[in-house]
Amino acid sequence: MSKYDVFELVTYLRKCPDSFLKPSVFFSKEGIESIALVCDTYRIVGNTFLKRDFNIPADASLKAITDNHWRAIHISAWLLCHSDFRNAPVIEDKLYFFWFEELRNASAYVKFNDWIADDERAEEMVRLLLNCCEIIPNGENYDEAADKLSSINSADRHKVLKESYEAHERIMNIKREMAEKKAREAANTYGRE
Repeated sequence: MSKYDVFELVTYLRKCPDSFLKPSVFFSKEGIESIALVCDTYRIVGNTFLKRDFNIPADASLKAITDNHWRAIHISAWLLCHSDFRNAPVIEDKLYFFWFEELRNASAYVKFNDWIADDERAEEMVRLLLNCCEIIPNGENYDEAADKLSSINSADRHKVLKESYEAHERIMNIKREMAEKKAREAANTYGRE
């Protein structure tokens, strides 16, 4: 198959083993050693098996990461084990932004199990990763890839829904104020007669 084929990567992601779905040791004694998994993933991607220092957040920032976000990172580590990402040191520097910025934003709106249970969320994770790594999926151009990511992006969708809700609330408040004003004017007219 072609390198960076979205369908192939989504199919691979959806086969994520249950062992990657466990909570982090930050939340459970029987959980996954998340930092070790992240470092091992850096090693696989960068083909730097003797390297010891990797770009991970400071201890204080690590404690702020939610369980849902850690599990999304675990799932993405499975995705990064796909042969397309192995021995690709050019993307190693971009993983920090993907894991600790983009995936954090998306995880605020997506439950960890949806990344593998839902086709659209699985595609979102694949496209987020490819976008962060500045990789254009096979068979697409830059604009197509950006458009497809934008159409399924959970954070963007939530923002649009929130703005729509706020606009609806403003309209309802204006209607309510107009009805109250009309009622007052009617009462004043009635009182003058």
